[in-house]
Amino acid sequence: MNDGMHQWARPLSITIDGHTHAVASPAEARNILLLEWPAERTDLHKKASMSCLDAMEGADPEVAWMAFMEAAIEAGIYAE
Repeated sequence: MNDGMHQWARPLSITIDGHTHAVASPAEARNILLLEWPAERTDLHKKASMSCLDAMEGADPEVAWMAFMEAAIEAGIYAE
């Protein structure tokens, strides 16, 4: 997999432990969802994780972008 092919057109900003991160790809988002997620792992979290994996395997990355944003908003870590 060449992750450069799976970059989002618009990075998403999130804040974890007081640090803001610009998340630029489904792979980066999935890593955060699996290893750094600071909130409960809800249905939106699961949807985002699966959507990111799908995008890493060739599905529409915008679906993963939206799912990750929804999960980040629910978790209270989305930074506009």
